Amino acid sequence: MNPTNSLYSDKQRKNINLGIIFLLGIFLLIAAKPIFTALLASVLFYTLFKPFFIYLTTKKHWGKSLSATIVLATSFLIVVLPLLGLSWLLINKLLVFQTHPEALTGALTKLQETLGAKFEIKDAVKNGLNDISKWAIGALSVFVSGAVHIFITLLVLYFTLFFMFRSHEELEKTLFKYLPFKHQQSLKLAKELKNTTYSNIIGQGLIGVSQGFVVAVGFLIFGIPDPLFWGIVSVFVCFLPIVGAPIIFVPAGIYELASGNTVAGVGILIWGAVLVTLIDNVLRQYISRKIANTHSLITIIGVIIGVPMFGLIGIVIGPLLISYFIIFVKMFVTSNSNVEEAAIR
Repeated sequence: MNPTNSLYSDKQRKNINLGIIFLLGIFLLIAAKPIFTALLASVLFYTLFKPFFIYLTTKKHWGKSLSATIVLATSFLIVVLPLLGLSWLLINKLLVFQTHPEALTGALTKLQETLGAKFEIKDAVKNGLNDISKWAIGALSVFVSGAVHIFITLLVLYFTLFFMFRSHEELEKTLFKYLPFKHQQSLKLAKELKNTTYSNIIGQGLIGVSQGFVVAVGFLIFGIPDPLFWGIVSVFVCFLPIVGAPIIFVPAGIYELASGNTVAGVGILIWGAVLVTLIDNVLRQYISRKIANTHSLITIIGVIIGVPMFGLIGIVIGPLLISYFIIFVKMFVTSNSNVEEAAIR
């Protein structure tokens, strides 16, 4: 009996092999769901902090392990720690509003008298604050009870990131080897992915920090309470399309007007409308010209999809995933077009 005989042809064996790979891939994706956010975040951190890692290893001539450790510590201080701190501050601020609603109800009562509104402002505020407090208390309990999950996510993130930096050359060679594109197309793909990541994170982060600083200065100048807190919040809400910083300074202006502080109310509205909007337009045009342009629709859909799936970090991951998907589709179409042109020739 010939041992090389088989029930399957070469094509059938290939299809069966692909089917097994596909099924195992689906199984691995489902199994990795709890750490999927950490894995995605490690890819983003690798892209963002690789230039710093290369600088430490090539310019400073430090070892890979030491350089990777410094990069990890730096990323924790400037990215992870502020995100955790902001989450805690927001929840506590909502609880303060629920505990001490007097200032808010007083301002809204004045607004009601000015506009001649015919509804029970105190009852409306009380009901609204009760809903907010329930959400805040629930979010706080989730935040505390989810501390173990947060710790595991960060552990997986930094464990993966450390070895990605340690073996960055082998990692990139392997990725280029298995990409279904020619070498030049793979290089172009890597460049577009890098530019898109920089545009969504560094570019948007630069806009957010600039607008947050301007909002905080405006609050300080016009005597609006908690300028530092609202400036920090403005940094992060700037990642939200359309609304952005106006969702902070417009309600603040209306609140001051309703409280009888006309100068502060009008001042912060003009300050925000002129300076914050100017910064947004100038920096966004510069980023789209120098790095990459991310369409607002991509950002909107990305945030809607990303936040429920990944939490706060979904503000960044959602738009990036859509952008990556579009880039891969473009590369696929371009690759197939080149193949068809070559076949015609």
